[in-house]
Amino acid sequence: MSTSLVVSGQEVDSAFLLAELRLAGSDDFSSAKGVDVYSGPGWATLSVDERHSTSADEQAAELVALLTPRRPALDALRKAGRSVKVDVAGVAESGSKLALSPGVLAGLAELGLPVTFTTVRASGEDEEDPLAWLG
Repeated sequence: MSTSLVVSGQEVDSAFLLAELRLAGSDDFSSAKGVDVYSGPGWATLSVDERHSTSADEQAAELVALLTPRRPALDALRKAGRSVKVDVAGVAESGSKLALSPGVLAGLAELGLPVTFTTVRASGEDEEDPLAWLG
């Protein structure tokens, strides 16, 4: 499981994201366990993963703490035409759930970014009734 800021657009890569968010050399980024930047052609993520916490709530709280003082930079990225969102991603298993606390949800809302949830099913497992979680 990971919780990430995802930025995509022309010329976006790790160096671009670090520079735009002024993370290079910052103490809050360099000392944070389980926080890293990843990139590919036209995209980059600032991700908080299971090395920080296996809890989506704690991962999201760490991401909010890193991004809140950088909200003007996030706004500038969007105004420049970049796609900017927060994504919570992980493996969904039968009976599993994901919970984000009201405080973390409020922090995400204050960032003014879309929040998406991406799940994948572990391969080779039989799934029970897809509506079983309602019961």
